[in-house]
Amino acid sequence: MGIFLLWSLLLLGLLTGPGASRAPMVVTGTLGGSVTLPLQLQDGQQVESISWVCRSVPGAIATVTLVEAGGPDTFHQAESRYWGRLSVVGPECSLQISHLSWADAGSYRAHINLRSSRVTHTREYSLHVYEPLAQPRVTVSTRISGNGHCLIILTCVAESRGGAVTYSWTPLGPQTAVSHGGSVLSVTLRPGDSALNFTCMVKNPVSNSSSLPILVLPSCTGPGILGSEESVGETVIGTLGKSATLPLEVPVGQEIEKVTWSSRGLVAILRPGPAGEPILVAGTQGPYNQRLSIPRHNYSLQISSLRLQDSGPYRAWITLHSPPINITKDFILHVYERLQEPKITASSQIMEDGTCFITLICSLDQPGEDVQYSWDPQGHGAVVSHGGTTLSISWRSGVSDSYHCTVKNPISQSSSSIPVRPLCSGSFLPCCLRKEFLLFLILGALQIK
Repeated sequence: MGIFLLWSLLLLGLLTGPGASRAPMVVTGTLGGSVTLPLQLQDGQQVESISWVCRSVPGAIATVTLVEAGGPDTFHQAESRYWGRLSVVGPECSLQISHLSWADAGSYRAHINLRSSRVTHTREYSLHVYEPLAQPRVTVSTRISGNGHCLIILTCVAESRGGAVTYSWTPLGPQTAVSHGGSVLSVTLRPGDSALNFTCMVKNPVSNSSSLPILVLPSCTGPGILGSEESVGETVIGTLGKSATLPLEVPVGQEIEKVTWSSRGLVAILRPGPAGEPILVAGTQGPYNQRLSIPRHNYSLQISSLRLQDSGPYRAWITLHSPPINITKDFILHVYERLQEPKITASSQIMEDGTCFITLICSLDQPGEDVQYSWDPQGHGAVVSHGGTTLSISWRSGVSDSYHCTVKNPISQSSSSIPVRPLCSGSFLPCCLRKEFLLFLILGALQIK
């Protein structure tokens, strides 16, 4: 029993001796920034040399040789993707990596040689690289439950390639439930409940950020919670990069307290200013930053520098002082891009009777929505398919020599043409006549002999 215990203690000493590697130290760095892999040597240890290695790079990425008696230490960096980004810092000669990239994440190891020992000591590191988080986006959808309550679902999206994002919401209470790792907040409200402002907060090991407050009212038709699928209203057409106005007419003689504009969240709040002129008191941040204005003498909303993502439902929620009522007006904004010239691709097949069957396909690189296709001429027997993009025709000489494709959306149209005669240039003789002509040549050759 005593011998077994002695061997156990000896084996344990070998496994935990000075040369054994420890559990990897987790080190966190910011994309584009610097990080230090600390050595943390014991007091009294005199280091002779240090070799730094990375699992994804063959050989050492850097070596440090320490000279005794105050002589100059030497630092050698290998030719690798770390070239020019490594340095030695501190009295313990820790390794610093600058201008961090995603590829730098991974396992590292320091092999430490002491002057007083032949045993190589090892330190292991696990480097994680994260990017600073941008302001998260919150999308909102609503539905009415069977008991008439309004269920509002807020989804928080943090654009991060580094992972390890944690989500939280404020405020929380008995009316709320969090799911999907904290990114989704469900709010159940009943008529008569107070309106609430919710904020999503995202965090990773190097940064944190918060969304703009999202206004939620105790009604599935409130100004802060428009549902895009079920919304209807006046249609407004806008051009990408231009301006569009959501027109709002306030009844004459009504005293306005405020007008709240919303889409998939709060867009803007307008209040009466000096001489009764409306002024913008909220809505200068977020995706509409510096893109909102108010036409003179009314509470309409103008959005400039239109983006495709501006398309969707909008609601004006008018709060009146006298009489004390609320009025709503809904809009559907469609933003379109001007159409470029379409491309026409063609294929043809020549039949034995000389008929040439042609298939023409009209296409756009970025068609967008609500694009209509048309062909001219179509003629007898022409077939248009695949939403108007494809024209199939049976062509003979004497029919139209070119065909035109026109593409159109609510703000623009463009056309292209293609000549079809070259597609059927192989039909000088029908197939059957070509065979008879070949036979005639063979018989003529035999008679000459």
